Amino acid sequence: MHPSELPNFDALETSLRAHAKTPRTVAVVMLLVLVVGGTVLMANRGSSTPNDLPAHLATTLKALPASSRAAAAATVDLTITWPGHVTDVAALVLPHDLAVTTTVIPANAIISGSTTTKVNFPVTLEGRDNVMGFSIVKLSVPIAALPLDAMPASTAVVAVAPIVQGSTTVPEFDWSMTTLGDPTNNAQGVVRYLATESDSSLSGSVDAIAVDSAGHVVAVLSSRHFWYPATFVAQVADVVATGRGCHADLGVSGSNEQGGGVLITKIKPYSAAAHADLKVGDVITNWNGTDLNTWDQLASTLYLTPAYTTAHVTYDHTTTVLHAVVTLGCPFRLVP
Repeated sequence: MHPSELPNFDALETSLRAHAKTPRTVAVVMLLVLVVGGTVLMANRGSSTPNDLPAHLATTLKALPASSRAAAAATVDLTITWPGHVTDVAALVLPHDLAVTTTVIPANAIISGSTTTKVNFPVTLEGRDNVMGFSIVKLSVPIAALPLDAMPASTAVVAVAPIVQGSTTVPEFDWSMTTLGDPTNNAQGVVRYLATESDSSLSGSVDAIAVDSAGHVVAVLSSRHFWYPATFVAQVADVVATGRGCHADLGVSGSNEQGGGVLITKIKPYSAAAHADLKVGDVITNWNGTDLNTWDQLASTLYLTPAYTTAHVTYDHTTTVLHAVVTLGCPFRLVP
């Protein structure tokens, strides 16, 4: 998957997978929400990468590798309530008082959060990133974020997934030693996702985190069944929260222009491009001071930009070079 596959929230699901309501003594040691389903770990595709070791079962935190215990315990418990349903999940805490879970949270849900020291504080749904498959929430009280680190290549990490079998049972953890892919950066600093299927499975668990030898979270297994760098997940969560639930949208379709730039082939009515008086046939050549060479570059840039921010655009209109300040929109909120 590449960031040029722009996300949208048009198909935001409105139902959660239900599971047993879990007491705080159980939920506090969950590292991410457990959602029943079939998935596999993703590992580096390099030929020099060692094979994953078989998954192990830990019935207590102490049975986990020491480096992963703190990350397995440090989560926030979310209670999600909407008509006819109440469910508890655990979310990975990120910087800026944000947290993510793969659970789909309905827009009309009432959410509260709890930790071992703070109980029943309000939580707000910021949005859902459908490219990676995460719901992003805002915590109303400051909670220390788990330490994040760069996603390593060809280095063994501990992948951990919780198993919650009932409201009165102590949670167990599937864990495995695995090796992750190495994300590469292009000239614009855009992460390209690198993941391939692994031979090991964590008892069919959908979610897991990968923890390095220093105890830092380096990757998160999303509902799309890919390992994503934890630092990138945090970056995207911040984009969605800052953009009021949206990645930026220019409102154009385009293609690569010979010699560089993006040729505009279609403009949505009432979009950011339409308001800025861009026209079909114009060629965007520069974005906020950086030369724009391909459509993928523009799509990736928009993906990592919050909606409702501004951008300085240089474009060729017939034989004239023009400049515009564009207020970027949200893909599903077009205002006449």
